Amino acid sequence: MRKILTMLLCSVCLLTAKAQTIPNMYRNVDQAKMNHWVDSVFDKMSYDERIGQLFMVISEPKSDNRTMQRLMRYVNEIKVGGILFHKGNPVTQAEVTNRLQKASRVPMFVSLDGEWGLSMRLSGTTRFPKNMMLGAIEDDKLITEYGKEVARQCKEMGIQINFAPDIDVNSNTDNPVIGLRSFGENPRAVADKGIAYARGLEAAGIISVAKHFPGHGDTSEDSHNTLPAVHHDRARLDSVELYPFKRYIYDGYAGVMTGHLYVPTLDKTRNLPSSFSRPIVTGLLQEELGFRGLCFTDALAMKGATTKKSDNPSVKALLAGNDILLAPAAPINDFTAVKEAIDEGILSIEDIEAKCIKILQYKYITGLNKYRPIETKELSKRLNSPHAAWLAAKLNAEAITLLKNESDMVPLRQLDKKKIAALSIGSPAGNEFQEMLGRYDSIACFSISRSSTAAQIQHVYRQLEKYDVIICGIHTVRIPESLQLRQLATKKELVYAFFTLPYFCKEYKSSIMKAKAVVMGYEGTPLAQEYAAQVIFGGIPAKGKLPVTIPGVFHAGAGIFTEKTRLGYHEPEEVGANPIRLDVIGSIAEEGLEENAYPGCQVLVAKDGMIIYDKAFGYFDYDQSRKVQENSVYDLASASKAAGTLLAVMKAYDEKKFTLNNKIADFLPELKGSNKKDLNIKELLYHQSGVVSTINFYLNAIDKDSYKGSLYSSVKNATHPVRFDAKTYVRNDFNYLPDLVSTEKKPGFTTEVARNFYLHDSFKDSIMQEIKDSRLGTRGKYVYSCVNFIMLKMMVENQMKQPMDQLLHNDFYSRLGAWHTTYNPLKRIDSLQIVPTENDQFVRRQLLRGYVHDEAAAFQGGVSGNAGLFSNANDLAKVLQLFLNQGTYGNEQYLSTETCRLFTQSKSPTSRRGLGFDKPAPGTHKGSPCSSLTPPSVYGHTGFTGTCFWVDPDNQLLYIFLCNRVNPSRANNKLSQLDIRKRIQDAIYKAIDRKSQKD
Repeated sequence: MRKILTMLLCSVCLLTAKAQTIPNMYRNVDQAKMNHWVDSVFDKMSYDERIGQLFMVISEPKSDNRTMQRLMRYVNEIKVGGILFHKGNPVTQAEVTNRLQKASRVPMFVSLDGEWGLSMRLSGTTRFPKNMMLGAIEDDKLITEYGKEVARQCKEMGIQINFAPDIDVNSNTDNPVIGLRSFGENPRAVADKGIAYARGLEAAGIISVAKHFPGHGDTSEDSHNTLPAVHHDRARLDSVELYPFKRYIYDGYAGVMTGHLYVPTLDKTRNLPSSFSRPIVTGLLQEELGFRGLCFTDALAMKGATTKKSDNPSVKALLAGNDILLAPAAPINDFTAVKEAIDEGILSIEDIEAKCIKILQYKYITGLNKYRPIETKELSKRLNSPHAAWLAAKLNAEAITLLKNESDMVPLRQLDKKKIAALSIGSPAGNEFQEMLGRYDSIACFSISRSSTAAQIQHVYRQLEKYDVIICGIHTVRIPESLQLRQLATKKELVYAFFTLPYFCKEYKSSIMKAKAVVMGYEGTPLAQEYAAQVIFGGIPAKGKLPVTIPGVFHAGAGIFTEKTRLGYHEPEEVGANPIRLDVIGSIAEEGLEENAYPGCQVLVAKDGMIIYDKAFGYFDYDQSRKVQENSVYDLASASKAAGTLLAVMKAYDEKKFTLNNKIADFLPELKGSNKKDLNIKELLYHQSGVVSTINFYLNAIDKDSYKGSLYSSVKNATHPVRFDAKTYVRNDFNYLPDLVSTEKKPGFTTEVARNFYLHDSFKDSIMQEIKDSRLGTRGKYVYSCVNFIMLKMMVENQMKQPMDQLLHNDFYSRLGAWHTTYNPLKRIDSLQIVPTENDQFVRRQLLRGYVHDEAAAFQGGVSGNAGLFSNANDLAKVLQLFLNQGTYGNEQYLSTETCRLFTQSKSPTSRRGLGFDKPAPGTHKGSPCSSLTPPSVYGHTGFTGTCFWVDPDNQLLYIFLCNRVNPSRANNKLSQLDIRKRIQDAIYKAIDRKSQKD
């Protein structure tokens, strides 16, 4: 008997505890201090002030006289307790808030209707995803972090309440008002996500307000325009609509908003909004479910809150049990009506004062007892913090959902074997989706809009016939599936990406059934488009799960996981880098521009397979004719040795075409019998062969009878008017031998050196002869030599039986999607995309644009072992990531792990050089080509035109700097004098050094 009584007593206690859930924010505050402040304020309040605390008016955040007069009237006449701002900008809202708070004797609640953060109402603030996209995220901890960040921004804006989360369960595909505002259709998942968001908000001191009680998810009407009805029995309501609210209340969160809904199961009074129903607000919410926090009405100006003419909505809402009257249509009239209702005994003054005290308690809890005006200086900068940018990006990345993936189509592979086109329906070509796709491969871009004519549409589909893979982005719900799309899905490998409400997929059901892959992006924001593109190419893994069922197409919970296979693009915080310290790069790059060290540059940083910094600075030239873009192409100069020739050498080594101890003469028979007959491959790669640094092949093409005296002079004079470098002036009145040089391409003259400059095909024989006849220095001593790599290129071509540029294109660059990386770029790339180098008034007598700067390479037709490669930072990063991945990229094997390790890890015993790569100089900063902060494992190369790249396997780090410091003259050495490249590298290491970040 005693045991039964004990069990009954425990059950009663448990029920009582559930019936009286005290919100965490209330429970965790110092009760004595709170009560002292509340009592001191309440005792001094007038009758009107106590009533006014229950009113929260709505307004645009404008500071014009008319708006301010109206708001001041609310403050002065009805003593409003709070304000909800509508759409505006942060600074103006902050200024209006400061003026109102100063005028109000009791600090006012400032609220936000920010289901997806401040950007829902305030322009120029971080745009976070809407709830349905968040519903696709598996990691609820991220949702909590999101809530904390929204709370931080609220505090910056002097906001204490956020009318979020929306925990309506969207079980109706035709719901016109909830839709993307819901976390999904699964009540448990909605509860989990909503509570995670509320947890973040309230942990940072912002009151969360769950809405729209008792549940607006299964309606086909909008309560802004009418009174929607919810016709479900109690069992269904308990298991679906009410479930998230129960969880929210039992977990102790502070605010609930009552919706304007007709729910006859809960209150049979015909057409009575639930917000005006005492059985629902008091009986169900407060008594049965035990909610003891603040109860807000939904906006009372909505059509769903319409009452009989004889009834006042504010009075009805208070009678129902609400604490705060949100956005009444006529605040002053409603204030008067409430006072009259008290006088008439309809409303109890004790009840009104109890609500007033509760409101004051939460004002204390949210810090209004220590209110400080909002600091408007640099407000936008504080709101749009690097952490906010990372979090918005991270949420998008985690949400992208792969719904279909036949034959493991995604991530795309074998790029060299597929011609890819991107079609955007409802968005112009070149949008963020297509732009990100273009970072991975050469993509032909097309679009169809609502205004496209039938002829234009037909033309687009005819063009698409040329391609193997079609990536189709759906950006609008206003263009239905077409017959052409259904046919396209049958004939081509079609990949869909939807940037719409998921339910819209059902309109494309026929072609979806035939498509190879379907990606759900949920929203048309830039971030959603960019990360969907990254999923398609493997820059990030697909992790999302569909939060709702798409009838007849996909079920809730669908989602195929993939792996990351290529470089991705993210904010620095994703890899633990300090974004503020990384921004130092910009100031150093700008210093170089100001000091005329170069007219423009690109800087790229990647860590852990993520590009975290990729920016362009300045212009193509000092005339500022064209801005440098991230896709602008630079002459890599000697960086070509490692990004081009060495790749080909490693490929040949992988195929056992040579060993490092083989003699170069074994592969170049012309060298047998010369002083180079015993040089081995290892010596050439280490630059310790004794071979001369360079050979001026162009001298053999000059008619020596066309001038008298020397070509060069250490001083400028009438004979030598052209500056060549820092110490040399040259003449340019000489002629070229007509049997070796032509101004036009013709039989026998096919080697293009520059515009209107062609060499006779026999000139290549003189190049080999020059190499053979050149002097040989001390073997084993480090002397950097371009000629070493010219010979290596010749060896590779002989062994691999094909030109090196063709080998590199077919076996590496086209497969990597590095389509900007090429020799002789004018054959593949628009000249307007290529950054000019020197205005060469000596050898080629023209501005060089798309022609290699290095003379030795130029006189070999632009393809040489020492120089000739062009690229941009983005494409070069793919090559470097291949090294870092030890031979793999895009889930494809290019080189063996053993070969990559050998070439990237080996180091000369007598110098800093690696096998083809340059490396840090041990123990010295001055003589080192890179930052003193780099570990010994780093390898890379620099280039004469002002380029460099460095690969750090210890930190999984890539650094690329590209510029044209030789424009207009190579005599400009300010890049080295200012130490720009090393200082940028210093900044990178300081940004990733967690110890220094704490300083």
